[in-house]
This record gives sequence, C-alpha cells and structure tokens, in this order.
Amino acid sequence: MYNFIKKNNNKEIQSYLLGFCFSIILTIVPFLLVIQKTFPSKLNYILVLVCSIIQIIVHFVYFLHLDFSSEMRWNLVTLLFVIIIIFIVVFGSIWIMYNLNHHVMYTVL
Repeated sequence: MYNFIKKNNNKEIQSYLLGFCFSIILTIVPFLLVIQKTFPSKLNYILVLVCSIIQIIVHFVYFLHLDFSSEMRWNLVTLLFVIIIIFIVVFGSIWIMYNLNHHVMYTVL
C-alpha cells in the first residue's frame, strides 16, 4: 500500500514539475521575442498569443489535471460553460460600449 501511495505521489510531483518547466519556457520565450525584436511586430503578436494559448492548455492539463477521460467529462463541460459565459460577457460589453460610443451625439461648444 505504501509503495502505491509513493508511486502515485511521485507521478503527481513529476506532473507538476513538468508543467512548471513548460510554463517557465512559455513565459520566457514571448518575453525574449519582445525584448530582442527578432521578428516584425505583427508576427511577435501572433507568437505571444500562440504561447499564451499553449500555456493555458498546459495549466489545464498539468495543474488542473483535465483530460478527455470519462471521469473528467463533467469538469470539461463546466469549463466550456464558463468560457462561453465569459465570452458573452466580455464581447457583449465591448459591443454595447461600441454602439453607445457610435450613437452618442457630439456637440461643439
């Protein structure tokens, strides 16, 4: 029984360390890209965005332990629901603010 707990604990620690290393790499790479200015700015924006999306996935997999197994299915459904709600709130607010700004009548004093 002790060996099973020890192996399981060791596997979990390895998962956290691997996720931490990926997170550090995915943080340093965009930082260096921006500081060194090796690529044009539009390509830098795209690379930083790609690194941030990959880092979000790394956090979900290695720290939150989300996967596509049947045990985690409800956690993934809940995560998808939260992402949809955040998307609606953020982009709905931007849309409303844009329309308010567009329809405001400016007067010259």
